[in-house]
Amino acid sequence: MSSQKTSKKELLLIFEKHPARVDMLPAAQRALVILFLSSRSFRTLAKAAGVNEAVVARKLRKIAGRIISAHFLTALSQDELSEKKIEIIRDHFVNGLSVKAITQKTGLGRYKITKIIKQMRKL
Repeated sequence: MSSQKTSKKELLLIFEKHPARVDMLPAAQRALVILFLSSRSFRTLAKAAGVNEAVVARKLRKIAGRIISAHFLTALSQDELSEKKIEIIRDHFVNGLSVKAITQKTGLGRYKITKIIKQMRKL
């Protein structure tokens, strides 16, 4: 994804073009995308969630960025890695968790998690 903001039309195209990837998202993110595809409006979603339109737009752009990322499919298809590494990679690249959140979830150190993520980016 480019450094410029993705337009609403571009977001719709990304989500419509990659329905299988949308289906792989965590439930809350998948629901947000499905609602966006049906309403096609940041305002409607923001009103329903009780948040600002910018918050909805930002979340959808972040999800779209992960969906079109080369790391998304790589993170889903790592068979030769240990279970723990696969969990870390999926949490970061697919579920969008931060290193801090993964550290709290797994109990592993920040350095180790960062190292695993960097190795994945090299693939």
